[in-house]
Amino acid sequence: MRMRAKGWELALPFALVGAAAGWISAGVLASPMVNVALGGKQEVAAICAGIVGGLIGALLPRVVAPRQAWHGRGPAWASLAALVLPGGALAGAVIALVTVRNLHGAVLFAAVTGAVNGLICAAATLPICGAVLEAALRAERARLGSIVAASDRRAVWQILAASIAVATLAALPEWPAARIGRAPPPQVAEALALGAWIAVGLLILADAAALGYGLHRAAGAPERCSPDAIAPDPAVPRVDLGLGDDVHARLARGDAYRGRDRASLLVIGSHAEAHAALAGALRRGVVCFALGAAVLFAHRWAAGPSAVDAYHTARCALGHVAFCASAEEPCPRASAPPPPRRARIADETAVVH
Repeated sequence: MRMRAKGWELALPFALVGAAAGWISAGVLASPMVNVALGGKQEVAAICAGIVGGLIGALLPRVVAPRQAWHGRGPAWASLAALVLPGGALAGAVIALVTVRNLHGAVLFAAVTGAVNGLICAAATLPICGAVLEAALRAERARLGSIVAASDRRAVWQILAASIAVATLAALPEWPAARIGRAPPPQVAEALALGAWIAVGLLILADAAALGYGLHRAAGAPERCSPDAIAPDPAVPRVDLGLGDDVHARLARGDAYRGRDRASLLVIGSHAEAHAALAGALRRGVVCFALGAAVLFAHRWAAGPSAVDAYHTARCALGHVAFCASAEEPCPRASAPPPPRRARIADETAVVH
């Protein structure tokens, strides 16, 4: 099966993935927990990664289509990795060169370090790109312009939105760091999660409308027939379900004057297969919607006081002594073991006497 997507149909989804990944990755790399990159370059990272992602999305159908036609889907994932990983390294090097252009003598080192960071971030983003590509490949099953094909195209955006929402979880440690004044709050990451959650909800409504109205209209054509048995009329409304080759019609019976039966509605495809596909899309949408709600709850929790205590404890456990005094529990490495039970009893007895 070949990808029917045109060269630029995946460019926008991959550009959005790149921009979101660039923004989130730049914030994570500059956060106090990681601290391997300079801060204040999230805008540059989002622009560079978005451009590279758009180019990858435009090139991907041209690379995947000929290989998939001969070898199936296996080489599609290899082609995806072969584009995403070098693209991430390129974006990381460009971001580093742009942000450290005034540091003379450190340009080459910054480019190499940025390429390594970009490669690591691209590897972390690869599952999101794979999920979007899988949805695009699944969209090949239905006929173009049909009800199921429209639902499959919405699935690409739905999976993209849910994946971006989950990716914002990487910014959670920035919330408690912001509360103690050590990092800016990741408000953009939370806004991305909120926008993705709203988008998933709107796509669920579209799938529900297709399942309710589209299939209900198709059920109004109960007569199974052959297209040759019906008088052709371009004015007759047609509903293409997208799956299956069955033909059903709502017939206006002919009489002695009209002759042949004429169709007032023509439905192409299998009602059962289309119903199963749309019901599966609704179930997937509900899961994505619940996942987005959980991500938003996680952001709200991370901005609360309990997350600050967990942040201090985590930094203390990593060896940062300055955070141990603020943690609820002393640092495990600095705390002395409790005295034996007999020694405690002896001390208590001495105090009493």
